[in-house]
Amino acid sequence: MKNSKNKRRDFLVNVCPTIAMAFMGITLLESCSSGDDDVNIGGGSGNGGGSGNGGGSGNGGGNTGSNNGYSKDGNVVTINLSHSNFSSLQSNNWMNFTAQNMLLLKIDSSTYRAFTNACPHQGQRNNWSFNSSSNRFQCSAHSNSYPTDCSTAGTAGGVLKCYTTSLSGSTLKVTV
Repeated sequence: MKNSKNKRRDFLVNVCPTIAMAFMGITLLESCSSGDDDVNIGGGSGNGGGSGNGGGSGNGGGNTGSNNGYSKDGNVVTINLSHSNFSSLQSNNWMNFTAQNMLLLKIDSSTYRAFTNACPHQGQRNNWSFNSSSNRFQCSAHSNSYPTDCSTAGTAGGVLKCYTTSLSGSTLKVTV
């Protein structure tokens, strides 16, 4: 009899809180998407920018035979900035390129920066917006913001990790 009491207690302790939270509408997982900022490029899980263009299939691991505007060779991602999948980067000056887990920022016509799209606070990837007046990316998961200078800590501490970029014509190379 004592054994069945312990099993019942274990069940109540481990399962009931989860069920109770579900009935109250409390989830343990948050949505990662910011909605209209997502564009699908090369089979990734949604790549931001705001123009709604994109498409394609594949595994998101590089150019899989379809022309998706980028390719990956080792730790170098090569992006064709003239490709329609990156037009939002040209018009909005930034995009969340989630197929390669990076934020892209156009500083001027010849300078681009690339960052990880994992928030230093808790690793959220798709909740980003960009405030051009303060030159900061903001993660809407917890309203933390991070400067784009690659060295200054954000509001929750931590620095948004920067990647090395080089531009040649309309080809942007990002070394991750």
